[in-house]
Amino acid sequence: MKTKIPRKNFGRLLVGLLFCVLWGACSNSHYEEQEDSVADADVPAVDSVKVPVIRVDSLRPEMMRIQPNGATVLLGDGRMRVNLDYDYSLGIHEVTCAEYKVVYKMEPDLFYSDCEQDYLPVSKVTYYDAVLFANAYGRIRGHDTVYVYRHPVFNSTGNCVNLEGLEVRTDVDGYRLPTEAEWMLAASQAWDVERCSWNASNSNFEPRLVCSFPDSIGFCDLAGNLLELTNDWLGDLVDTVVGNYVGAPTSNSLYEKVVKGGAMLQGSGDIKLSNRKDVYPVTASTNLPYMGFRLAFGKIPEAVWMDECGDVATSFIKLKAFYSDIREVIGVGRAKLAFRNDKTGNLAYVDYSNGARVVEFADSIPVYHPEISPDGMKVVFCTGVEGIDGESSVYVRNLDASGSGLVKLDAKNASIPRWYVDDKGDTSIVYVDNVGDNSDDAVFFARSTWMVPFANGKFGKPKKVLDGAYHSGFGRKGNFAVSGARKLRVYANGKDEIWYDGEQACNASLSKDSLNQVLFLDFGGATGRKFANEKYGVHERVLVADSTGKLVKAIPAPKGYSFDHSEWTGRENWAIASLVNSNGDHSKIVLVNVLDSSVVELAEGDEVWHPSLWVMSDEPFGDISLNVDSAGMYWDPVSQSGVRSAALKMRMFWDMHDSLEVIAVGSSRAERGFDPARISRPSLNFGFIGGDSWASLYLLDNYIVPHARALKYLIIEISFDLMKNAPITRMAKVFGLAPGYAYDKEHGFWKDSVPDAFLRMVDVNVCYSNEDSLNYVDSRGLLKIEANGWGEEPAILVDTMHKSGNVIYARSLDSLTAFIDSTQNKGFKIIGLIYPQSPEYAKTGSFGRHGVRRSVAIETAAYLDSLASVYPHFILMDENKFGAHDYTDAMANDYDHLSALGAEHLSARLDSLIKTLDR
Repeated sequence: MKTKIPRKNFGRLLVGLLFCVLWGACSNSHYEEQEDSVADADVPAVDSVKVPVIRVDSLRPEMMRIQPNGATVLLGDGRMRVNLDYDYSLGIHEVTCAEYKVVYKMEPDLFYSDCEQDYLPVSKVTYYDAVLFANAYGRIRGHDTVYVYRHPVFNSTGNCVNLEGLEVRTDVDGYRLPTEAEWMLAASQAWDVERCSWNASNSNFEPRLVCSFPDSIGFCDLAGNLLELTNDWLGDLVDTVVGNYVGAPTSNSLYEKVVKGGAMLQGSGDIKLSNRKDVYPVTASTNLPYMGFRLAFGKIPEAVWMDECGDVATSFIKLKAFYSDIREVIGVGRAKLAFRNDKTGNLAYVDYSNGARVVEFADSIPVYHPEISPDGMKVVFCTGVEGIDGESSVYVRNLDASGSGLVKLDAKNASIPRWYVDDKGDTSIVYVDNVGDNSDDAVFFARSTWMVPFANGKFGKPKKVLDGAYHSGFGRKGNFAVSGARKLRVYANGKDEIWYDGEQACNASLSKDSLNQVLFLDFGGATGRKFANEKYGVHERVLVADSTGKLVKAIPAPKGYSFDHSEWTGRENWAIASLVNSNGDHSKIVLVNVLDSSVVELAEGDEVWHPSLWVMSDEPFGDISLNVDSAGMYWDPVSQSGVRSAALKMRMFWDMHDSLEVIAVGSSRAERGFDPARISRPSLNFGFIGGDSWASLYLLDNYIVPHARALKYLIIEISFDLMKNAPITRMAKVFGLAPGYAYDKEHGFWKDSVPDAFLRMVDVNVCYSNEDSLNYVDSRGLLKIEANGWGEEPAILVDTMHKSGNVIYARSLDSLTAFIDSTQNKGFKIIGLIYPQSPEYAKTGSFGRHGVRRSVAIETAAYLDSLASVYPHFILMDENKFGAHDYTDAMANDYDHLSALGAEHLSARLDSLIKTLDR
């Protein structure tokens, strides 16, 4: 019978245990002093004179109170030095199942953890799960919550995979996750992996009871039990000294978090204090059986977020609406917002269907009046401002994570650019050569309106289309144009007119449809007041005139605000504008419904200017049958952030499906091990994280075999340790959460025909960032990884198989055999490729990282090899050889992945085999 310790006594028990064993713990240091050298500490606190004071927290006995005392900590490879000038508390141990269950009973929204024992650390939780726990834990103890958010999103297993509008209130004295710097300062004081961690040598590859190995300071398991989440977004570190560093200001495209410490499945030699990542990306929605967290407590005064350029974030833009909000309001969720952050002078944008994060392009180019292209892929902007004389240039760049593809128009002066698509579908940009005061006829008509073609990322030759600088819009037919800078001028029916009784007007915009409606702002003039039937102040109404100049609408600004930078969107009856508060700050961006005068807040910041909203057409590329929120949507950034490469490979496949002759499918082993550049035929690496045999067969049956008509060789990864995965688990993770796969299934996977509009939708919905191009597209799917060697003690996640695993393993093998049988007359050959893993696995009873008894793997390899005599189009290529291979440490990235050099070596051999088979 198990003896259960009451939860209320658990913290005291652990503290008592620590005091009892402390002097016999992992080193001879004591609380307030420690020796200069720390065993195996690759990055200790760098100042050996100034040592932090660490004691048990008298108010929170489950924590240690840390006074940095002027100590400095190094992050990563040591390039960033962080000084913490505040006291904080850190959990003695990782959050346990007992603690989690107590909170779960009071907070049913929390992910349910079915731990086997109360004093095991809780695992299989996401960052968002940890955030919810921290808030709930604090509320129970009477503290304010550090984290605020609008709406939680949960997956089918109950894990929280997103918290829309999440903010970290660093000025709140409450429970939270530790920053990387806080974690490092605590861990570096008595770091000893050999004596103070659960790792591959002693854990049996399972989480163990917390505090079996307390260190000399009083902490437990920092060096290894579970990998630990921190609060920081993962970003590149800068060679600088910074105070109170709390990570990158925004997430990267994968929403990765910094993780620290070691896991029970790692070899002790691979557990480094400086490590910041796992083998695979750890995103905010990732949950792993070897990852958990510990809590911190305390406010962070003057917190510093720093980007990869060393710039400190001083202005944060808060999103007020998300994908679901946009879809509910407009009817389509595929939308993007671009604007100027006037605090930094940079262009910023939000892709609502790509996780809704603010991406800002930090460079030296002034950005004003951005407008998103009709396909949503690019943005055009200028360096001058409406109503002000002066030089201005026009630029176009891609709306991706890095703002790639920047090009400048070769023109002496160009301002207020707007996209224009003619009846033939050709795209141009309309701009003016001066955007100053338009009141004087002679001055105005001395200026001109220009049009320049734009295609394939390049400008064509500009031509003048009108006398007069009509910068506020150019009609579809070219017979209607608007200028609003002091006077509201309209070119209609071949002549120039002044509307609005000649009163002052600005921020005019011509509708993008054929109605030629004009919206504008005024200065509380008599004409506007008469129409509105009330008095109002400067810019307190958005006025709308029809194509004849008749006022048809006066939309009031929210109380306490006025409008600025008003523009039509590409959606009928919807406009966008900045709101200006009583202090003159452009503090909000809003969506304005012209029909009912309602206002929807989109973003909030110190100074957010010149918004432009793009919304996907209901008839994308002229095909009314395509669902714009589903077609080609192969990636859900919220719940699938860790498998983004699968979506990238889908786009690459569709772009090249008619010409590919060699395709390799599989997991991250294939993704990092098959180099198309070494293959003498047109090739694609279709490997990705999660691409086990079930995922591969799904792609083969539904996409590759039906559509790769030029296919000659199919390379299928054979990973015995992944063949025991339940199909529902992997399939749900990779294909079950993104709507694009379900949409393809509804349409028979397009086996009858592939609409051209669909292929274009894939390109729109799976955008390549500059990072994607460098990491995947340029290498045709190979992820090139540096060499770190095979490692010392190989990690083994699962050492044996349960009965259910044996059944699934057999099913997986049967399904692979059935596929081979079904493709005998398809005209291509199949090469089953066993990728090499660490030769150290030969000294264990496991085939590889994810287990399977070696005896089972050997039997399976023999069976597959025998299939070649039954199916002449199948060949087994064994580069693993159960450890007896010739892949050196220089060819390995870790236990079970090749480096770029290893991929070259393997692929050259594979190409030789292909050439032999061609004879």
